[in-house]
Amino acid sequence: MAKSTSPSPDELLAKARGLQPRFAERCAETRELRRVPEASMAELQEAGFFRIMQPKRYGGFEMNPKHFYDVVFEVARACPSTGWVLSVVGVHNWQLGLLDVQAQDDVWADDSSILISSSYAPKGTAKPVDGGYQFSGQWQFSSGCDHADWVFVGGAMPEDPNFPGVPQIASFLIPKQDYEIIDDWHTSGLQGSGSKSIKVNEVFVPAHRVHTFMQGFTGDNPGAKVNTSPIFKLPFGQVFIRAVSTPCVGTAQGALDAYCEYNAERRNSVGMKVVDNPASQLAAANALAAIRTARLKMHHAFDTLLGNVERGEPFADRDRVEFRHDSTNSVESLIPVVQELLANSGGSAIYLGNRVNELYQDMLAFRQHAANQGFGPAVNLGAVMFGAPLQDVFC
Repeated sequence: MAKSTSPSPDELLAKARGLQPRFAERCAETRELRRVPEASMAELQEAGFFRIMQPKRYGGFEMNPKHFYDVVFEVARACPSTGWVLSVVGVHNWQLGLLDVQAQDDVWADDSSILISSSYAPKGTAKPVDGGYQFSGQWQFSSGCDHADWVFVGGAMPEDPNFPGVPQIASFLIPKQDYEIIDDWHTSGLQGSGSKSIKVNEVFVPAHRVHTFMQGFTGDNPGAKVNTSPIFKLPFGQVFIRAVSTPCVGTAQGALDAYCEYNAERRNSVGMKVVDNPASQLAAANALAAIRTARLKMHHAFDTLLGNVERGEPFADRDRVEFRHDSTNSVESLIPVVQELLANSGGSAIYLGNRVNELYQDMLAFRQHAANQGFGPAVNLGAVMFGAPLQDVFC
């Protein structure tokens, strides 16, 4: 197995910040290509960003997820699509560590840099057969699939008798030769994420390449037998939800950066310097406060959850639902403050090429992800606060 010397979190952040000018310079190219350029993917790989949560058995660093998401924040700050692909593809290197060791070897035995894309919506149909499942389906939104050699796709399974009445949903791990990529990614935001559709037609998926959402919720993951780091005892949902919210936080910071730069010398329609306008100042201050709040809550969540693991304590339902809500709420709270940045950037901000406007459109695209929709997590949190049992296995 590959071995590695883990860099420090500060070293990873320094690398991410050092790459920001290159990612920002390629933003237009990334949008035009409708995928992350090969040069950017090579830089992400060379920097070791995909290895931050990967098992050490395959050259990974097994670090606290907050350090991975801090890097995602800095990359998305420069290029939202690149940050998004790093986030949602990089989290799979942690998820694969939860699966049976044979599945891990299937992917990484010969090359531990191989990447996995995903689309978790349970649109696949799994028919039990000897040794596994006969599987078919079609999924949208497999971000970064052009750069991946495997995919996790969601499917429904027969009900687990241990959890009657709970839909049995799982991720099915499938190699590239067994699926088709459909080039249908034409959008108003996140154009460079390459989130194309995946089609699978009657392929065999061995049982060791199947990971159920209930396993991810309860922590009964076969991979934890060989990957003993505390991070492989974290709930799947708690780690994944930040993969789709953190890029939005970084993008908001990029929009705030662009807002301050764009308006530094600009005067409004009556000749007043924008920087002297209290409304403009308030918009900047509110954006910064929302960004800092989202980042601090993310850090608090992972420190709390890893503290539970290290002390051998169960995860509290209240923490689970609160952290789930915090993730979606970070997106919901950032949309209006970045909209205010755009509103205070004048009429010319609506032109194509204005960076505040472009990043705002990307943020609207982030919000459309199912895991960033705020109503369900908010209602679930409110119910648990009144004593109801936790209902969401994605917590």
